[in-house]
Amino acid sequence: MASDDWFRNKTWSAQIEKRFFEKLARARTQRDQYLAIQAITVAPRKPKAAIRLVEHYFETRKNDFHDVQALLAKVDAQNTLGDKLGLVGTYKEILAREAEFPNHKTTANVDFPYFVATQKIEKEYEYAVSVLNERGDDVTFPLDRFKWHASYALISNIRGHRIAAKDHAIRAVAAAKAKESGFRYHQNLGLVGKKHKPVVKTLVRLAAD
Repeated sequence: MASDDWFRNKTWSAQIEKRFFEKLARARTQRDQYLAIQAITVAPRKPKAAIRLVEHYFETRKNDFHDVQALLAKVDAQNTLGDKLGLVGTYKEILAREAEFPNHKTTANVDFPYFVATQKIEKEYEYAVSVLNERGDDVTFPLDRFKWHASYALISNIRGHRIAAKDHAIRAVAAAKAKESGFRYHQNLGLVGKKHKPVVKTLVRLAAD
């Protein structure tokens, strides 16, 4: 491992943890960022370690500049663990943070409603729709548009609003078919990937009703 990769470990062990915190203790600057980056990097394979790192970040951080980055690491870890309740709570923390500091925006404005809609967390429908309405102008890439309209379609369908469900389903399917992002230098970014195929199939049926 290169000397500047000590905070980008993709796996975790007692030895790696010891080395990481030894390096962290000697870091004069960017200490908070190192913690957040390490948590994000390790979250897919060692989610519990990532959550511990996030907890340590909030216990020891010097300022709140990297709060959203740390919370995104927690989202990844909770998603890996299948912790739906925890995931909802963390998304809400991110959204509250973004409302307070609009310059620190993520894709939580579509990721949270999409999670709620696809997981059928009915008690969160009202809040999810309010997020969609309040942050609709922040939608940029095809994937964002897909999630925005898909969330609206799925929630509208559950609520019995068939016309709205069909309209948003049509728009979501169109976004899923996009082959380019629409951004000159980032044409391949933000496209709808294969992992969304089951949801796309549901939306195609709603669009045809």
